[in-house]
Amino acid sequence: MPRPPTLALTIVHFPDGWRILSDGERWGRFGYRVDAEEAALRLAREAARAGRTVEIWVQDASGRLEGLRAA
Repeated sequence: MPRPPTLALTIVHFPDGWRILSDGERWGRFGYRVDAEEAALRLAREAARAGRTVEIWVQDASGRLEGLRAA
């Protein structure tokens, strides 16, 4: 059985707050980075339950993407 493609969730800062980008879509608008991270972790848990592999990326202060480290 083929494995579903990896779901990449990317948390990016916009002028009006933080958003989650995935599969060409923008999800949510969050005032704080931590709120966007928590939402991305919830989405990741749901996707993992459905058998998908998930990567979460976060934009740092210099604009580069780094992997989200979660316990």
